[in-house]
Order: sequence, then structure tokens, then C-alpha cells
Amino acid sequence: MSKNSLELYKIGSKVKLTKDLYGTIVSIHISGDNNVTYECGWWDGNSYSSHNFASGEIEVSTSEKTKIGFAS
Repeated sequence: MSKNSLELYKIGSKVKLTKDLYGTIVSIHISGDNNVTYECGWWDGNSYSSHNFASGEIEVSTSEKTKIGFAS
């Protein structure tokens, strides 16, 4: 049995989504070929929104990565 691992940002990490928009990672989605997307949520006035982002689309500002492993 071999082990594969991924480095992921932790749920609760603060992220910069655009120049003036900041949010929080609320969930992590892992799909085929270890494709990782992060669901990020943010408040805009009285309205709450969330959207999935690829790792290259967000800038994480307050978290370290953590590793998870998979047995195959």
C-alpha cells in the first residue's frame, strides 16, 4: 500500500478574493486527479455569499497548509 498526500489550506483560513474582497474558507472539495477547490464565503453588507475557487484564484493570508494522506 502506498500513501499519497495533499497539502491543503485549513478551513477557517482568511483569504483575499479580489482587490477589496476578503473571505474565509468554509469547505474543501477534492475531485479526480487530486483537483482541489475551496469554497469561500464572505459578507457584503447584509448579504452573505459563497463560491468555489481554485487554489490559484485565492490569496491565503492567515493560515498554514496542512497535509492529508490517502492510502491506495
